[in-house]
Amino acid sequence: MRRSGKVGLAAGGVVTALAAYATLDVYDVVPGVLTRATAARHAVPAPGHTTVGPSVAPPRAPVNPALAGADTGPQAGAASLKARIQAAQKAAGLSGKVTMTVRDAVTGTDLYDQGAGTAMTPASTTKLLTAWAISHTLPLESTFTTKVVSPVAGSIVLVAGGDTCLNPHAGNPNAVCGRAGVGDLATQIVAGLKKQGRTSVRLAYDASYDPGPATAPGWGRDLLDMGFTTRIAMLGLSTQHAETGPAVANPDASTTAALATALRAKGIAVTGVAPTTAPAGATTVASVQSAPLLDQLGFALQESDNSMIESLARQAAYHSGTRANSEAALTGWVRSRLAGGGFDLAGLKLADVCGLSDGTTLTARLLGDLLSAATTGKDPQFAPVLTRLPVGGWNGTLNNRYATLATRAGAGWVRAKTGSLPSVNSLAGTVLDVQGRLMVFVIIANGSQPLGPTGTRAAIDTVVTAVRGCGCP
Repeated sequence: MRRSGKVGLAAGGVVTALAAYATLDVYDVVPGVLTRATAARHAVPAPGHTTVGPSVAPPRAPVNPALAGADTGPQAGAASLKARIQAAQKAAGLSGKVTMTVRDAVTGTDLYDQGAGTAMTPASTTKLLTAWAISHTLPLESTFTTKVVSPVAGSIVLVAGGDTCLNPHAGNPNAVCGRAGVGDLATQIVAGLKKQGRTSVRLAYDASYDPGPATAPGWGRDLLDMGFTTRIAMLGLSTQHAETGPAVANPDASTTAALATALRAKGIAVTGVAPTTAPAGATTVASVQSAPLLDQLGFALQESDNSMIESLARQAAYHSGTRANSEAALTGWVRSRLAGGGFDLAGLKLADVCGLSDGTTLTARLLGDLLSAATTGKDPQFAPVLTRLPVGGWNGTLNNRYATLATRAGAGWVRAKTGSLPSVNSLAGTVLDVQGRLMVFVIIANGSQPLGPTGTRAAIDTVVTAVRGCGCP
């Protein structure tokens, strides 16, 4: 069934701005319920750290075995934690098909299990699996190079290199999405042209790097038109990501057009702007570097950016020797990487690697295994990625959550990946309890939502806040 039917789009496609935003909210494209006008701007964290606002403090996750268990409170008692969780779940009205796992993050001990081995639809918490596969394939400090080459004098080619977050103007060193800039490429190109005495150039673009489908099979046209996702590419602009409006038809061509605009603004006449394949050995005349992979993964997880996580996964697969030129090849690669990591994949089905398509299922236990391996120090490669998850009440898709009387005690202490689709709500991450003990939790709710999607998310947040307040003997 197409998602347009599920979210009740009008037959003629006429949707009010408020309804459109609410739908984007359901799909985790934007945070909050009604407005983003007061949303906090994202600080850029240093590798392995995160920055939050003055009124909230970030939870601390151990990043290596030596730190695991240091400066922590006592482990919660399973019986008292169970009673607390069940009371909060009942009070908040979180009913229906709900699965859950809560673990001690330092030891990995299971403290609460509610059907954690049952396969459920996870929505965007699927991205955690994909981020794990990426982080175990590419160095987290690696960057992506976007370059311009000159096959012959007077002709240049913009070569895609995997950065889908190019600023259309000068790059911003304090940004993640927009760190590298098309304007910087233009400055370098113009400097070279002036040395040659040229005031005109023929421009083309090469999108041959790591090719693949622009969408997953489950992505209907409505998802693109409504801005739930953009098309998957290896070149793109920071101003053309999901929540900026309808997806552009061709991110490669759109980025090249931005370069042409930047060149013309500097007095260079530009012709061409067509696809091509740059010859091997062509001279590089300009290049820019993206933000490090860890930052880009963090951006994709915080903003729940579907096409960006798909693009990063395709590149990781390519560099590991798998040409993911179909979604089946890409999902197979993620699955094989997880199997190689020793995870129990019972119940795992991947329709795509971002969680947007119908048909993906997994267990809360699998996500719990993934997270607790990182927090216990057994998986130092994935641990830094967890520090980039959205922080409750502060940024990303948790920006406007943990603000009610029942949940505000969790603001700043919850760090988790959200998941939202029609009839699906999930949350997976860590929370620091009042005694300073880090806990891992995964909650997945499927089926009817008597409280509506917003109410269901609030109910999940209430349960997590109860874990935060535990300090249970």
